[in-house]
Amino acid sequence: MKKVFMLSVFAIVIAVTIGFTSTDANAEDVEYQVIDYLVRVDFIPVPDVDKHAVGTYERRGVAIYKDGQTAAYHSKGTWDFIDSNGPVTGYATLTYRDGSTAMTRYSGNMTKKPEKLPRYTGKGEYIKGTGKYEGIKGTVSFTGEYITPYGKETNGDSIVINKASYTLPK
Repeated sequence: MKKVFMLSVFAIVIAVTIGFTSTDANAEDVEYQVIDYLVRVDFIPVPDVDKHAVGTYERRGVAIYKDGQTAAYHSKGTWDFIDSNGPVTGYATLTYRDGSTAMTRYSGNMTKKPEKLPRYTGKGEYIKGTGKYEGIKGTVSFTGEYITPYGKETNGDSIVINKASYTLPK
């Protein structure tokens, strides 16, 4: 009886390991660069400390994959900054030439050192896909930096490097 139990446990461990391995083996790993700008930003001052505000933002741009594929990029989110430092959360959608979409929910952090433009990092997960991305599951991480400030002359243009890993249903 003890041998049967041990063999059963061993078989379950092997099955689970093979299941996780095959899921990872089917994952698509991609890297793409997003070049975008602020379309809209809303500021609401918070009077607790100097330079504290919360708000919403919308960004648009283009995603360029290492293999040459491109997609339109659109994100919307919220922020809570003290002197341009703090958390961001939001949703990003990539729309491909064939009309397929892949949507992520993300969170991250923006940091701005005196005399420098903001930088940000974060992580997210795929939450929806259409067309060839229907049923997408996976994760994304990103690092980015502004290349122009947000102001009267420029719109907070930025470059973001994204690394993603996803699976699609068979």
